Amino acid sequence: MIKIMIADDHDLYREVLRDFLNRNGFTVVDTLGMEKCLESALQAKSLPDIAIIAFKSSRTENLACLRRMRTNFPAVKILVTTLFDDRVPAEDLKELGIEGMIVKSHADTREIITALHAIQEGEKYF
Repeated sequence: MIKIMIADDHDLYREVLRDFLNRNGFTVVDTLGMEKCLESALQAKSLPDIAIIAFKSSRTENLACLRRMRTNFPAVKILVTTLFDDRVPAEDLKELGIEGMIVKSHADTREIITALHAIQEGEKYF
């Protein structure tokens, strides 16, 4: 079972994604809004294998958060989700060692599952 954490500002998206992943062979260990500190959420005794993190409109703030996560929790793989791919600096994400990115407006359920399995197997998904 791949353990997943979901961090996104949209309650409905988090709930639907959690339920979908739990029904499809994953274990969602935590869901949280972006206002919570991701680092404190990751202090829990059970670290996820993969964190699905929404990329908000504040590029600098997001990159700083991802940088802290990568530094403090290098074993947690990260899949970034976004609404608009033109607002996300994919090259910056790759430089940080982020494992993947999905554009929500273009992704379907098969793509999410494919991305999570690829990332868990050590592949990059962009």
